[in-house]
Amino acid sequence: MSKTFCFGVVAVPLIISLFSAPVTAQGTEPPSQAPQPAPAPTQLPPGVSSTTTVVPSPPPPPKEPYVLEDGGFYFEPLYWLNTAQPRVRGGLTAANIGDFKFAGHAKAALGAEIGIPAGRSNTLRISAFRIQGNSGQTVANDTLVFSETYPAGTFVNATYRLEAIKVSWDYLSYTFHKPSTAIRVKTLYEVQYITNSFNMAAPYLIGGNDPTGSSYLATGSKSIILPTLGMALGSSFGKHFRWDIRGSGFGIPKRSSIADVQATVAFRLGKVELIAGERLYYFKSSPRSDTYMNDTLQGVFGGLRYVLGKGNL
Repeated sequence: MSKTFCFGVVAVPLIISLFSAPVTAQGTEPPSQAPQPAPAPTQLPPGVSSTTTVVPSPPPPPKEPYVLEDGGFYFEPLYWLNTAQPRVRGGLTAANIGDFKFAGHAKAALGAEIGIPAGRSNTLRISAFRIQGNSGQTVANDTLVFSETYPAGTFVNATYRLEAIKVSWDYLSYTFHKPSTAIRVKTLYEVQYITNSFNMAAPYLIGGNDPTGSSYLATGSKSIILPTLGMALGSSFGKHFRWDIRGSGFGIPKRSSIADVQATVAFRLGKVELIAGERLYYFKSSPRSDTYMNDTLQGVFGGLRYVLGKGNL
């Protein structure tokens, strides 16, 4: 066998394999993927352009607790250093108009308050107080009291007793949420009842010194019952302190009227609160009678509240 034939036998298959390799590689290449459609443009709300910055809505305010910071069910005895000096006057149906004002001040008032949860974040309060006082003085002018006339210069002994009851539904109307606390606004729906009884005598004229036969003993009472409306603001600061300001009242022109304003601070430790504050209380019975009474009571008060509920402190 010639050398040329031997080279051809080896060279021809090698050349064929070299030229067929690219074709084979191209034939085994995976098929290209089909082009994907472009995503649809994002739909924007009407009136909002693509350059508008959307501000996220603020989170909702925290939900109010079922029982507020002044506790759940509670009982509170009160001691009020007031300045009661009631005035007794002749009304529109009196034969003549008299005017008698007690001298000095009354004894400290004793009272109590009960609080009952009444709906979410609302409270039903029932409070009462009682004041007693007496006075020995000389009337400066002729004075008519409950159909008894006392001549000017007469020495009289007089006593009185004032009792008041208030039922109030404190309804949480709004809350100002602050970073460190919350100020709550409450609407007060109330009913108040006041009764004022009165006794007066002229000890040096009793015993037949009056030719008209008068006993110079005057006794009577006047009562008021009215709905009152008001507002209250309250908040806690720190873990153990809170404050409360409230005022309410109602009046009918030329008839009865009541006004009640007070401010309170409280220190709480566990289930007990130490209460201190100032109160202003005004009342007037209807002058459309033979006698009517009015007075403005003012002074500091203190109390010790025992809370049965968990509260918010």
